[in-house]
Amino acid sequence: MILASRVVFCAIVYSSILAFTPQGQGQVYEGKQLVKAELLADTNAVVPGKTFTVGLLLRMAPRWHTYWKFSGDAGLPTELNWKLPPGSKVSEIQWPIPLKTIDPGDIQTYGYENEVLLIQEIRPPSKIDNPSVKLSADASWLVCEKICIPGSATLQLELPVSTTSQPANTEFIRCRSKAP
Repeated sequence: MILASRVVFCAIVYSSILAFTPQGQGQVYEGKQLVKAELLADTNAVVPGKTFTVGLLLRMAPRWHTYWKFSGDAGLPTELNWKLPPGSKVSEIQWPIPLKTIDPGDIQTYGYENEVLLIQEIRPPSKIDNPSVKLSADASWLVCEKICIPGSATLQLELPVSTTSQPANTEFIRCRSKAP
């Protein structure tokens, strides 16, 4: 009997820990995907030493929202932690103009509904020995409707290395038109 109680207790504790690890946060609520996260690049190839643009595209479920860098009275901004090839440099996030909302209790917040592309510039090193460049980012966000649920994802993008590049994604043009 004591062994069975300990097994049940350990199972409850283990389940609680798993519920709050990054793999389980904010991805699905009541069977519905709340946020789909994706890394995009504005180029089809990396040219050594030439700056290019990357973006975290977040697509939120209807009525759900994420937050701007200054979220207001509540909320947390989306964060990105990059793992880049040695010698690469990354700029600060370029945040589009947010929506201002007033929630019950006169809580004023700033954020994004439907989708947002958070862009950053990456300058690769002037010499790259590999045939491709792997970019990886740990993204975390808070998505809210009537409740708030933290979410996270580890995302990767691989681009070939070349002496020339071509534009590859129209999402960046649309995003820059919304920038301050």
